[in-house]
Amino acid sequence: MKKIISASLIMLLMSTFAFSQKDKEKEKKENAKDDEKISSKLLNLYAMDKFEKCIEAADSYIKNDNTARSPYPYLYTSMCYLGIYNDQENFDVKKFKDPLRKALGFLGRFKKKDKTGEVQNENAEFLRELRKATLLAAAGLNEKKDFKNLQNLARDIVKNYDKDESMLIIGGVYLNLSDAKVEGERSIETGMNLLKKRKDEGSAKFDSDQSEHLAEAFIMYTDYLSEIKDSAKAKSVMQFAKDLLPANEKINKQSEKIMSM
Repeated sequence: MKKIISASLIMLLMSTFAFSQKDKEKEKKENAKDDEKISSKLLNLYAMDKFEKCIEAADSYIKNDNTARSPYPYLYTSMCYLGIYNDQENFDVKKFKDPLRKALGFLGRFKKKDKTGEVQNENAEFLRELRKATLLAAAGLNEKKDFKNLQNLARDIVKNYDKDESMLIIGGVYLNLSDAKVEGERSIETGMNLLKKRKDEGSAKFDSDQSEHLAEAFIMYTDYLSEIKDSAKAKSVMQFAKDLLPANEKINKQSEKIMSM
């Protein structure tokens, strides 16, 4: 009797599992169709530079429980705000205040929705453009000594690039420069620890873009350490940078400068 019950239970569990898998596959296909429709509509608006309408359409998807899980509304909202930032003369600055910071905020939300990273890979050019605009803006604020706005932008960098080692280090340096040193050191430490973990795991391999980004971060950080007269730490960081990027010309040049201190 027990054997019959056990067999029946196993059959029931297998049947339930099979139906569960079918339901998941069905849901996956339906989500893919929804994503295609959402992406197509938002792309059309974005391609025609109808950024305001695109943001409004994306917002309606975000507020709808059935479409809020799609990464595309967040992606296109971020893209539109970057478009507005690059063309601020043609937009109401009161209505679209801090467009670059908004682009970063929606970038962070987009990445959380794009769990596989597939959509990020498909939009690598936009991600490069946003990164470049962000770093240029931060450098400009630092040069003007506008430390209040620099601090805000640096916090956005750290928050929305929370898995990007180079941006964590750069954002941390800007936080230090804008007198938010506790936050800055924490961000730098996080970025450095992520890199150390990758090195220990044997996964510290970087493509050309990643190598350049890391070189930029290490140069900025060691220059900062030099300015505050912490030569011992600057040398230690520089040695770590050389271990990670032994063939990078910028790192080797910076190493000569730092090691001679």
